[in-house]
Amino acid sequence: MVIDVHAHYYPRPYLDRLGRPDLPPRQSATLGEQGIEDRIRLMDRVGVTCQVLSVSQAQPYLPNLAQAVSAAGLANDLYIELARRHRGRFYVFAALPLPHVEAALGEVERVFRHREVVGVTIGCSVADHQIDDPLFEPLWQALNARRTTVFLHPVGHETLPWLAQHNLAWQVGAPFEDTVAAIRLVASGIVRRYPDIRFIVPHLGGTIPFLWERILRQGQAAELEAGLKRLYYDTVSGSLRASSLALEVLGAERLLFGTDYPYCTEALFAYHLQFLDQLPLDAAARAAIRGRTAQELLGIGE
Repeated sequence: MVIDVHAHYYPRPYLDRLGRPDLPPRQSATLGEQGIEDRIRLMDRVGVTCQVLSVSQAQPYLPNLAQAVSAAGLANDLYIELARRHRGRFYVFAALPLPHVEAALGEVERVFRHREVVGVTIGCSVADHQIDDPLFEPLWQALNARRTTVFLHPVGHETLPWLAQHNLAWQVGAPFEDTVAAIRLVASGIVRRYPDIRFIVPHLGGTIPFLWERILRQGQAAELEAGLKRLYYDTVSGSLRASSLALEVLGAERLLFGTDYPYCTEALFAYHLQFLDQLPLDAAARAAIRGRTAQELLGIGE
């Protein structure tokens, strides 16, 4: 079984509710206009069994409580309906109406009644709050009690002066969001206090494999190393050299296959899986990255 843990879906009714008709951006989301049937045919050609869908940067993080709840509920209902219509091909990382914690707890209770939901997705930051803000402590408690998988994703910070223009917010800003969120989860003690939450950091952990020695020199090395090695990381990179370094630093047992669909061409979608065959892995480790670890983590196929 090959499981793509990093794939996105942008239903038009949800984008309209959210007020984001610009998504997904055509210049980077090459497959953004592809219909579901064509998507499944592409998955079949490449050999991808199923995808776990998430909202990417289109998080329902609206300041108005009622609007946030409405948007999150619509997104999750549309995702669940799609997963039911194509059973076994799609699963769901549910969106939450943050930063409204009580409402998010209610949505967690609601969506986990559906077997299509295998975890939640949370932005690397939430509106004006960082991911380790004490505001979210009740949410971590609830997710830990459920042994929930949390898929992180950058939200894009185009308004920051140093990331303005030139697509810098996504070209380089997004991997730094991944990096900062992961380190915040460990340095704040969230990973230690809530050991039954399984966090997935996208894009090979951003810059973590490349800054590994520096990160450990700057802080509590033993705690940071142990905490970062308890997280999971998807393989969205497409770089053999970067992935080899992530293997060396993080270990094959912490890596999960991902494609970042629709942010790829059909050829790149295929390459995201094919390049795993070029990594220095034995058959068991390669099978684990391709899907076995995700299957166990998410309960897919049980």
